[in-house]
Amino acid sequence: MVPMLTGLLKLGQHRAHGTSLAIIALVAVAGVAGYWRAGNIDWQLVLALTPGAIAGVLVGARAMVKVPALQLRLLFGVFLLVVAFRQLVWSVSAGTPADGATGLLIEVVFGFAGGVLAGVLGVGGGAIFVPAIVVFGLAGDAGDPQKVAQGVSLVVIVFTGIAGTVTNLRQGTVDIELLRWVAPAAIIAAFLAAIGANRVDDAVLRRIYGTTAVLLGIETAYTSVQGLRSGRRAEEIEAV
Repeated sequence: MVPMLTGLLKLGQHRAHGTSLAIIALVAVAGVAGYWRAGNIDWQLVLALTPGAIAGVLVGARAMVKVPALQLRLLFGVFLLVVAFRQLVWSVSAGTPADGATGLLIEVVFGFAGGVLAGVLGVGGGAIFVPAIVVFGLAGDAGDPQKVAQGVSLVVIVFTGIAGTVTNLRQGTVDIELLRWVAPAAIIAAFLAAIGANRVDDAVLRRIYGTTAVLLGIETAYTSVQGLRSGRRAEEIEAV
């Protein structure tokens, strides 16, 4: 969403991040319906992750407006490349769940980290939630930990998206008019995609998403670096 909003629709970087998070909150609701129908949501895990995630997104949304636009864009480009690496190279299998206080601490920490990521970058936070749930075995004895992780992530994203959007509305970083005509199509697409995702092989989905993230990440990071260099040259010329 962020590269589309800044590239095709020429939205400013901060407003793109804020508007993206608002759209993602609505999209996540539709996505949850598809995973719920397939029985791939662990509601106890949702309850454990959500408080930390909400706290994190409030911190992240406030921090986002303090980061210069080009640096924020570069940060997003690097994030996309990390996600691409996770999808294409680093394949993980479900770990053994931690019990008691250790398991609770893991859930709180990753909930908060995913929330901060959502608030700063205008993403859902699933890039942290999903691998954390799988690697640390937070989904327990679920039949398909990957799909449960995706379903749980979407539910938590609904709450982080709403909390972050309230903050972004107060900061004036949400384009309401754009939200009105982008969100309906995105909601329909998310519901259909969620149904399809529960039927498609994970490896195929990872390759498609990873390849897209590589291309967008390279383009975003490159244009950001070019912009930062141009800004430095302008400052040097003014100094002379």
